[in-house]
Amino acid sequence: MTTTPTAARRPRHRARVAAALLLVTATAVGATSTVTSARADDAVPLLTTESTAWSYLETGVDPSAGSTDPLSWTADDFDDSQWKNAQGSFGAKGGKATGMGGGYAVDTLLQQYLPGGTVDVPTYFFRSSLELTADQLAGWKSLTADVVYDDALVVYVNGTKVVGYEDSRIADFEGNVGYAGDGGGDPDRSTFTIDPALLHAGENTVSVALYQDRSTSSDIYFDFLSLTPVSASAEATISDVFLNVGADESQRAVSWYSDSTSAEEAQLALTKDVTGGVFPARASSFASTSGVATDGQNWHHATLTGLVPSTSYSYRVGSDADGWSETYVFETQATGDYGFLFIGDAQIGAGETARDTAGWVETMGKASGEFPDTSFVLSAGDQVNTASNELQYDGFLAPSQTKTLPFATNIGNHDVASKAYEQHFAMPNVSETAGRPDAARAGGDYWFIYQDTLYISFNSNDRDDAGHADFARKVIAEHGDEARWTIVTFHHSVYSVASHATDGDIVTRRAELPPVMSELDVDLVLMGHDHVYVRSYLMSGTTPVHTDEPVDGTVAPEGDEVLYVTANSSSGSKYYDIQSQDFDFSAVQNQEYTPNFTNVEVTADSIAMTTYRTTDMAVVDEVTLSRPADPTEPPVDPTDPTTPPVDPTTPPVDPTTPPVDPGTGDEDPTAVPLSELTEATHTLVVTAVDEAEGTLTATVPRRLAGAALDWFVHSEPVYLGDDPSDDDGVLTLRLPEGLGAGTHTLVGQTDATGAETWGTFELTAVSDPLPGTPGAGGAGSGTGADTGAGTSAGGSTTTAQADGALAFTGSDALPLAAGALLVLLAGLALVIRARRRRA
Repeated sequence: MTTTPTAARRPRHRARVAAALLLVTATAVGATSTVTSARADDAVPLLTTESTAWSYLETGVDPSAGSTDPLSWTADDFDDSQWKNAQGSFGAKGGKATGMGGGYAVDTLLQQYLPGGTVDVPTYFFRSSLELTADQLAGWKSLTADVVYDDALVVYVNGTKVVGYEDSRIADFEGNVGYAGDGGGDPDRSTFTIDPALLHAGENTVSVALYQDRSTSSDIYFDFLSLTPVSASAEATISDVFLNVGADESQRAVSWYSDSTSAEEAQLALTKDVTGGVFPARASSFASTSGVATDGQNWHHATLTGLVPSTSYSYRVGSDADGWSETYVFETQATGDYGFLFIGDAQIGAGETARDTAGWVETMGKASGEFPDTSFVLSAGDQVNTASNELQYDGFLAPSQTKTLPFATNIGNHDVASKAYEQHFAMPNVSETAGRPDAARAGGDYWFIYQDTLYISFNSNDRDDAGHADFARKVIAEHGDEARWTIVTFHHSVYSVASHATDGDIVTRRAELPPVMSELDVDLVLMGHDHVYVRSYLMSGTTPVHTDEPVDGTVAPEGDEVLYVTANSSSGSKYYDIQSQDFDFSAVQNQEYTPNFTNVEVTADSIAMTTYRTTDMAVVDEVTLSRPADPTEPPVDPTDPTTPPVDPTTPPVDPTTPPVDPGTGDEDPTAVPLSELTEATHTLVVTAVDEAEGTLTATVPRRLAGAALDWFVHSEPVYLGDDPSDDDGVLTLRLPEGLGAGTHTLVGQTDATGAETWGTFELTAVSDPLPGTPGAGGAGSGTGADTGAGTSAGGSTTTAQADGALAFTGSDALPLAAGALLVLLAGLALVIRARRRRA
């Protein structure tokens, strides 16, 4: 059938958010909007419920039976003249046209059951067509479609699949007929984008396959609400902006969706430099990786690098060509002690989507309001109830905090059945092998470091526990010495007391994972899945210990003991009852059928966790995990009789001999040419330039903290010395006399591997160090003063010294004895940092 476009008009922005959800979001989030770029025009929809007639087959027979091409039924020339014909919406519930959930109505009743019984028809097939001209196609950037379905749906345009919802089981079919999808309840609504390249002048065919998830499903539903062209001149519609953690505290990742196929990027600037939403010319740009999302739009991921502590940043995403999102602001926290929020299954859509969203928005508002300086949010998984449902993702992304607080998400069993999870969330250091159950589902174990804590996340949907163990061993072997604490997190709780506690898969994980946690010296394991709060006793492998001690207060692990915590629902979408049997591993368990969240405070000596009820902020549980300070190597005692005596024949050092100028002489290292620098080592952040004092303060990556590097300033390389940074990676260098105004490159290098880190900075005038300071070859001070100042260029440019920046305090020539003491202390600091928590 050919569709004639009507004069009906629909909003050009994404239509998948129901009115109730829009009301919840507008009320709870205020000015923050998921959709940020307005359309300049309102195009006439090409397909609508009211105007489009569909040919449809409801007999359960494969329309391509006997053909060598299983998709022959989607082709333009397929003969559907024997099919029925009607307008939507289509559906049935219990064989009738009434009672459909979610407020959806049935206009055309489908035959729900196979002839002679009450077994559901597995698959329904629909076809419609539309006439288009070459001029129309030339004026379109894309087409936006809005559909409602139950239980699974696949859409084809001219024989090419453009989108599939809950369709992972279809790959196992022989032919086109079978059961697929997720019978979670009411019909789902989704929006997707179609590339005009799939269309041609003349008649175009749209084909739809609709699936029941099982033979006893209570209802079936399909409605193609609209198909609307997007003008080539329209700005991009940018949505689903989400802030993710980075590989360490100097990074954040941003993910977003766009209906444009053009290249897009993230821009970053100091908030103080952004006026009226206008970004400065020196704002940093970070290109995105991208691909086609499950809803037909394009997903984008960009990593923001070179962030410094205690700084407010503004960012936006998009492009000059297609338009930008609104501006969002986040703040980095100070170094040292820090906190984060731990939340369990939001699972938007497990109840009623708008209600679940309201509960989730309330939890995030209460938690961030009570703990405004928190560093990030760690989610135990099941962000949504249906893996491909973009309406539910809208609910999860509704809180404004998802754009201003970085999130570390685990993948839950309700997230895994679609690639949408890994398109919406850009986690760092994701494994290409560990935690990847198959190519059709999302996943991948990952890790990151924040301050002195190593975080490791397993995709526990992958049942390969040995693979998870190997991944953790490798990460800890390579990065364990960079952290004092190790926290592992995954979705499927191994120590819980509600509905899932006795599931066969949980029993298997309980036997296999805890011994590995103890073996690897893990401190804390954070989990979800069972929609109940549980804190274990300290566990030595699978054995609870200290069970005769009070459960409140402080627990102090010894040897291989690990603490496990399971989070309750953070939205109130679903709760599970505590089972009546005794679980010997459970120290504290709580089910009050109200949303929870946990505030976690991390110091060098403890991890303090307080869990709250969102509704009234009453305390559910509080516990502090503590441990003694790391053993350290004592400094050498010069009076110790075991210390080798000084050789009396060695001539004493002449105290009047001036120290060697590290910028002169034949032993100076050779500078790495600028042409050999790569973006992989563009990791140095220049945080302040004090032109009056003639100093520069910079921060090196965590792995280089305390390392002695040879420092050069370019263009014409001048050696600045080999000073190490302090334990936080901060050092201050003195600039050479006569360094010209303009942009310069600072490089830290070693003889063994060449350039280790580099960044750029600017001078507004020729440097003129104070009288008595080293000249062009002078060494850096190595004071490691932390200015807390920021950079507007993601490590590539800096402003002059920020307000409150510390003045340079190094002396021009340290006496030899004092210099020797500094070397000793620096070495001792490195030894202390490298020690693990237990001897």
